[in-house]
Amino acid sequence: MRALLYYGPGDVRVEEAPRPEPGPGDVLVQVEVALTDGTDAKAFRRGHPLLLENLPSPFGHEFCGIDVATGRRVVAANSAPCGQCSPCLRGEETLCEHLRPFLNGAYAEYLLVPARIAERNLLTVPAGLAAEIAAMVEPLACCLRGIERAEVESGQTVAVLGPGPMGVMLCAAARDTGARVVAVGGRPERRELARDFGAEPGDGRGADVVVEAAGTAESWQDAVELVRSGGTVLFFGGRERAIDTFRLHYEELTLRGAFHHTPRHVRAALAFLASGAHPWERLVTHRVGLEQVAGLFADPPPDLLKAAVLP
Repeated sequence: MRALLYYGPGDVRVEEAPRPEPGPGDVLVQVEVALTDGTDAKAFRRGHPLLLENLPSPFGHEFCGIDVATGRRVVAANSAPCGQCSPCLRGEETLCEHLRPFLNGAYAEYLLVPARIAERNLLTVPAGLAAEIAAMVEPLACCLRGIERAEVESGQTVAVLGPGPMGVMLCAAARDTGARVVAVGGRPERRELARDFGAEPGDGRGADVVVEAAGTAESWQDAVELVRSGGTVLFFGGRERAIDTFRLHYEELTLRGAFHHTPRHVRAALAFLASGAHPWERLVTHRVGLEQVAGLFADPPPDLLKAAVLP
C-alpha cells in the first residue's frame, strides 16, 4: 500500500509499505479521507515527542474509512483510556496512564486501529454523513471537552481567541451551551466564518470565559488580560508561557488547561457533526493527494483551514 511516512522535521515521503495485518480485536480500515490539522502541521515543522516517537513514523490521525471486514464506514479517535489506572478510576480519563501510543498513519491507503482503541473509540458513521465531515470527530471531541472543562454556562459571554479550525469548532461548542460567543483575533475572513458557527466578531474584553485557541505566547497573555475579574481562562492551545500572577491573585481568576478527549466526548462530537447544526463542510478548503501533503505543510496557502487528503 502507499503511505506517507515521517522521517524528521520537514521530511515526509510517500512510500510503499506492507498492508497491516489485524490481530485479535484490531480493525483494518481502508482510508477514504484523512484531514490535515494544526498538530500535524506543527509536527511536520519541528517533530513531536508524543506523536512521532519512533522514526520513520506513520503520519496523520484524523480520518474516515471503511472497515475492511464488515464494509461499514467508521471513524476512530487517536487513543482510548484504559479505564483501570488511577486517573481513569478518578474519572480523569484524559490523564490515563496508558493513552500512548497514539494512533497515527491516516495518510495512507490502509490504517490499522488497534484493539484497545477499536473497543472504546471506533464508531460507525451515521448514514448520510459525508466522510470528510465525519473525519472531524477527534478535534471536535477535544473542543467539546474543553468547553466542558471551562464550565461554560448558558447566558455567559465566551471569547475565543484564534478563529482557526479548532477555534471555530470551539465557538460552535460554546454556542451549543447557550453562551454568547465572541471570536477574537485572526484574519477578518476567519472572524466572519465564525458567524456560521455561532460567534460574532469582537474584542472579547470582559468575557466571563476566555478560551485561548491560537497557541501563541501573545494569545496566552491576551487571554489573561481580557477575562473579567473572577472569570475563567481556558488554555486550549499548547504553549509554554510565564503568566503574570497579579490578576490571578487579586482578581481571583481561574486558569484551566484542557487536553484531549474522552469516549463520551467522541460520541457527542459525532452526533454534533451529524446534526447539521453548522456548515462543517466550510472547514475543508483544499483537497490533495498524498504527494501534495508535504508542500501543503511547507507552504500553506493563506486560505487553508483543513485539507482533505485522498489516498
